[in-house]
Amino acid sequence: MNTEKICDVTFGKYSWSQASLPTGHGGLGLRSAAGLSLPCFLSSSFACQGLVNRLLPSLILPHGEATDAWSALHDSSPRQKETQSAWDDLAFRDTLAALLDTPSPWNHCRLLTAQKSHTAAWSKAFPIASVGNLLSPDELRIAIALRNAANIFESTECRCGKFTGWGFTASPALRMRAASPDIQP
Repeated sequence: MNTEKICDVTFGKYSWSQASLPTGHGGLGLRSAAGLSLPCFLSSSFACQGLVNRLLPSLILPHGEATDAWSALHDSSPRQKETQSAWDDLAFRDTLAALLDTPSPWNHCRLLTAQKSHTAAWSKAFPIASVGNLLSPDELRIAIALRNAANIFESTECRCGKFTGWGFTASPALRMRAASPDIQP
């Protein structure tokens, strides 16, 4: 996943589901083409239905298959079928409900906290170094990982094979510098 390479964070299924939510719902606002395609098609199809009926009365738009695909994924359809945001809001609510239905109290609490308006303020600040708003790559990586329960730790073991604990994973740039100290970032 390219987002994992850019952020240097390993997203699991749970953390990617959360990252795809808007920031107001506790996510990062990262959308996938697959997640956008059905709401986009349905809203545009319903929005142009009146015009198509006037121009080509014999043409039947393929709402049926798309609506069936939506019904297989979600319990309800929006009242205002012509706007993509109505379809998106239902999908976000379903994703959020599924994420909140977790056996982990830590994930449940973290997700409820991430939905508060002030917790996404760091993602909306302009990165200006002179006023202290510039996060280092590792600070940004940690902020993304903590917000989305993504993995930034790796298990470490001794040469003898015993598990010694969990360690912070170094970013690729740090790994490269450690392997070759002559390389500058």
